[in-house]
Amino acid sequence: MKFKRVAVLLLFITGVSLSTDRIVLKKPPRSLDRYYPPVSKKFEFLSNMHTMSTAFTGIRLNVNDGNWEKALFWAKELKKTYLKTSRMVPEWKDYFKPSLAENLVKAVGSRNVDRVIDATKKLGKTCAKCHQDNQMAVKLLYHFPSFEKVSIEDPVEFMELKTGDYMKKLADSLKALKVYLIQGESEKAQESGLNFVERARQLRSMCSKCHTNKLSEEVIVGKDFEKSLSRMEELLSAGKPKKDEVFKLLNSVGMSCAKCHNVHLVPAVVREAFGK
Repeated sequence: MKFKRVAVLLLFITGVSLSTDRIVLKKPPRSLDRYYPPVSKKFEFLSNMHTMSTAFTGIRLNVNDGNWEKALFWAKELKKTYLKTSRMVPEWKDYFKPSLAENLVKAVGSRNVDRVIDATKKLGKTCAKCHQDNQMAVKLLYHFPSFEKVSIEDPVEFMELKTGDYMKKLADSLKALKVYLIQGESEKAQESGLNFVERARQLRSMCSKCHTNKLSEEVIVGKDFEKSLSRMEELLSAGKPKKDEVFKLLNSVGMSCAKCHNVHLVPAVVREAFGK
């Protein structure tokens, strides 16, 4: 119980605090590029974040256990990594307060719980401020795959398209199908619908460029997705399609679209906005 307050503090330190109804994303400085792919596959900056988070926990656990020597080990580890990290991104140097890391080491060395709580709180605020300002943008920018170099062949017009252009063609086919179905123009609905089916099927070729694990690919464009497309193809090819049944199948296909968008769309939009 004597160190319970520090446990509460650590929840604040390691989380992202958003107290307003507005989130502002700032583009991370270019110097951060050197610690993430494709420049580096070691994720050095992220690794330091994990090291410091573990060190904070090591201090808390060992002070609670009364093992001050091990708590001091973790305090020194935290200070070392904190100072190293403070030099990695010059544009963020003002977020770091090295003297507060030294004060935490001294507090643990004094074996005074109240001093440790105070030092932890002050150092933790520097971490929380940086996380609040930058963590979300960094995750969206560096922790999601880029579609910049991914292209896909349009099976309707037989040309290579960038991902965004291909998605527009796919969406245009879908919307044209809906419009012509509602207007009762069967031939135009058939043409647009079959174009949509072909383009939707072709998505698998794009997914496989990153999703080398077939199970992850199957979750989004698997059997249910293909079953709905095949049934839609049958209805459209047979002549005058049944509007209600086609719309029902489109809802099923849309579930797969939503799964992919939920994972990839927001990061892609942020990367584009950042000009990355």
